[in-house]
Amino acid sequence: MPTLRYLLATALLIGAFDGNAQPVRATKLTSVSPAHCVAALERGEGADLLRCPTPLRLAVAEAQRACREAGGNLAGAVEGDVWAIDVNADRRNELVFALEGNVTCSDANLFSCGTVRCPRALYELRDGTWTVVGNISADSPEQVTLGTTQAADGHRSLEVCARDRCRERWIYQWVGSHYEASAGA
Repeated sequence: MPTLRYLLATALLIGAFDGNAQPVRATKLTSVSPAHCVAALERGEGADLLRCPTPLRLAVAEAQRACREAGGNLAGAVEGDVWAIDVNADRRNELVFALEGNVTCSDANLFSCGTVRCPRALYELRDGTWTVVGNISADSPEQVTLGTTQAADGHRSLEVCARDRCRERWIYQWVGSHYEASAGA
């Protein structure tokens, strides 16, 4: 069963689906482990990309530096809260995550947003570099769907809380280089 889980995670991460239909909802990557990222950084070794994708590894490395400067020790969650969604129809998934819920810093409250959840950064691979192209406020991947509006470069709008009986809906529009949020109908 672990082999199947890794194969599915690989397919989701690289977008290796041969069908024409683009998934419309974000999906949680079940193979991701921020604890693996932290352990690899502490050993000074490369991380398994399925368990610690590059944008998460870079964010965890920065979090580790900030935590040490604050006098704490960084710990990673065994199971990460990292989502995948292809926002631009390039057949490669972008990644969505926040440090909150993925890492903690002992003796310092660095990665918590208090009573509200931290926005999740949306990372896109551009010219070989993972870049933050938006900040999404959502509690679960099921709340994030591709919208109907598509920019000339293929980026689709994103709808958050796109489900029945949703009290508050946010639309994230692509504005050339990043997403901007506006209250939806």
